[in-house]
Amino acid sequence: MRSARASFWAAFFGVSVAVWSTQAAISIFDFSSAVNDRFANSPSFVAYGYDLSGVGLDNNGQWLAMISPNVYLSANHYHPSANASVTFYASNDPNGLSVTRTVTSIAQRIRTSDLWIGTINEPLPNSFVYYDFATEDITSSGQFNSSAYKNAVAFILGRSPTDWATSKDMAVGQNKLDVWFDSIKVGDTIDDAIGAVKDSPSDPNFVSSEALVQTGDSGAGMFVPSGGKLTLVGINWFYYTAGNETGSGFSYVGNYDGDIQTFLNLYSVPEPSAFAGVTGLLALGWTVSHRLRKSSE
Repeated sequence: MRSARASFWAAFFGVSVAVWSTQAAISIFDFSSAVNDRFANSPSFVAYGYDLSGVGLDNNGQWLAMISPNVYLSANHYHPSANASVTFYASNDPNGLSVTRTVTSIAQRIRTSDLWIGTINEPLPNSFVYYDFATEDITSSGQFNSSAYKNAVAFILGRSPTDWATSKDMAVGQNKLDVWFDSIKVGDTIDDAIGAVKDSPSDPNFVSSEALVQTGDSGAGMFVPSGGKLTLVGINWFYYTAGNETGSGFSYVGNYDGDIQTFLNLYSVPEPSAFAGVTGLLALGWTVSHRLRKSSE
């Protein structure tokens, strides 16, 4: 069983964390700007037709994946700092509509995981997306093997090999989710993780634009497409080498959906166009269910 083998190797042969001291581009098989760079704005883009307007990079190169108009997820070990500036783009057109927001100090680590949740100073307009997130509990390799995400092809985001301005430095690859890590220790964090082996073209699990996260990619969202929409399933956490095998590891969002919803209930606010319908309702404490909000298109 692949997930058990990879978990053993990663635990005993060492895991390299996607550390944040320097930037390295995401590794994508047969990379091309037209296929893999979001802001090449090409119809050949691997995620063409999917809405990435809820993904941002702040001025320090740290990632945000929006789960409400003003609440984001990132990585605890590499998260946006308070007062950082982040620009979101409504489309893949680098010259198209964009809005800039400021990261606030309302933020926290989610329990002892590598997940970080926080807020921006003003909700995104309703022309920008925010994402449904995984809610299925997975606590063992057996549960993973019977879950909706075993062998799902995911979009994996990271910094581009192309020379882009920081806010547009987004490349997208793919990989199959085929590994589950039980209580893996990376830095000071011990948690379960979902993963994806980097396969070669001769391997049965190989997909086009096969991707492996690298330094600087921590905190980016990992999304699984379904029905024309994107679900936020994981947040980039680490990469590993285990013998001849390399792969990416992600904090699995679904095991913390209750904690995430509690934060949303406290701090999420509606997009600006919705304020007219909630006159007199305090923004702080405005309750929102992620199942009832605008989803990716």
